[in-house]
Formats: sequence, C-alpha cells, structure tokens
Amino acid sequence: MTSSPLLRPLILCIDDAEIALRVRKLVLTGAGYSVLTAPSGEEGLEAFKQNPIQLVIADHFLSDKTGAEIAKEMKEYKPEVPILIVSAASEAPEGLEFADGFLSKGEGPDALLESIARLLHDRHNAG
Repeated sequence: MTSSPLLRPLILCIDDAEIALRVRKLVLTGAGYSVLTAPSGEEGLEAFKQNPIQLVIADHFLSDKTGAEIAKEMKEYKPEVPILIVSAASEAPEGLEFADGFLSKGEGPDALLESIARLLHDRHNAG
C-alpha cells in the first residue's frame, strides 16, 4: 500500500555537504517521507517559510549558520515544528536549547529514522 505524497510527512534537510544531503534524502524517501533539501541555512529558512514542513534535520556546522541559529529562527516562525540537529561531533554542541533533538552522524540511518519517528509521534500527540 502506497501512501499519497500529501499524507507523507514533509521533512526539510539542511546540509552544505552535498553527498550527505543526497544520502539523507535517499534514506528518508526510502522510508516513505517526502523530502526537501537545502544546501545552506538561508536557503533552508526560505524553504521552511514557504512549505508545510513537518520536521527539520539540520547539520550543526554549516558554512553560513549553525544548527542552533537555524533552530532559534525557525522556532520563532513555527514553534510546533520539531528540529533535529545532526553533527559529526559525538556530543551535542552548546546552544541547542531551541532544537528538539541531537544526533551524531556516526549513529547511522536506523538511529536517524528512530529519532524522526519519535519526534513526529511526540508532535502529533502534543497537537
């Protein structure tokens, strides 16, 4: 049974590493999500404002902004949308009080999908 694209959660992925962005999109679309990608924090913010995004995955160390800065700006605009920060660092960086979760890139696709499912479930139950 295939779900309509309109019923699939729309996830925004922000990462300035093109290969990481492509791999993440493949994993997420393979898991049944609709995915938008952005190669910079500014482009991610524009996509966030213009689309019905249900979850954001942002790299913490971008060339133009940090994940913490993106999370803060996005929460001012749509506080109900969960934001997951990913980083090559094994521990959460400082300043992630506006993010809803943190995941080390080393944890792999299964941990990413579990985090997404939990955040979307929590958002659905809160709303």
